[in-house]
Amino acid sequence: MAKASKKATTGSTRKKGPALTKASLVALPTALSRPSTIGITFFGGLGQATVALFRQGNMINMQTTSLSANIHFSDVQSGDVIAVNGVATGKATISIDLATSPETPTNFGSGPFNIIYGVL
Repeated sequence: MAKASKKATTGSTRKKGPALTKASLVALPTALSRPSTIGITFFGGLGQATVALFRQGNMINMQTTSLSANIHFSDVQSGDVIAVNGVATGKATISIDLATSPETPTNFGSGPFNIIYGVL
């Protein structure tokens, strides 16, 4: 039985998108950028939380803590989204030092929690 020969492809049929420029990057600080502190406090037990900052659907920064802590983001803009996911064996409180919707502080009981804040 003869084996079928395979032809090597030399060129790409993939279309090139627009050139990547500095203006196309969403994670660059602008004049509207400001720092923000997200406070995670665990009461009466253990806990873990992950906080992520999104801009235009792209993750800009993500940090995780298993202790009560302040998480600092240096470049937050109006329209950004802050997502917090975690679990607490006691209670947990989340506070953000910027205007958000929903407003903070937000309190959670024992168990998993997740919430999304829009930065105003």
